[in-house]
Amino acid sequence: MCVGNNKECMTPSTLHFPNQKARSKFRIRVQVRIHRTKRVNEFIQELQMKQEMEIKNLKLYMENIRILKENEMLKNKANLLHQENLALLFELQKKKVKL
Repeated sequence: MCVGNNKECMTPSTLHFPNQKARSKFRIRVQVRIHRTKRVNEFIQELQMKQEMEIKNLKLYMENIRILKENEMLKNKANLLHQENLALLFELQKKKVKL
C-alpha cells in the first residue's frame, strides 16, 4: 500500500505520462478536429452532389422542353397531313361520282 508522494507507488501510466490530463485534452482536441474535418468534407460532398443533381435536372428540363416543342411540331404536321388526306379523299369521291 502506498502512502504520500512515494514515486515507487506510481502506476506505469503516471510514470511515463505525468501530465496525463493535458495529454487527454490534446487527444480530445485532435479527435474534435478530425470530426470537424469529416463534417466539413461531408458538407462539401453534399454540396457537390446537389450541384450535380441541379445540373442533371436542368439538362433533363431542357431536353423535356425540346421534346415538347418537337411533339407540337409533329402534331401540326400530322394535322396538315390529315387535312390533305381528307381533301384528296373528297376529290376522289367527286371523280367517282362523275364516272
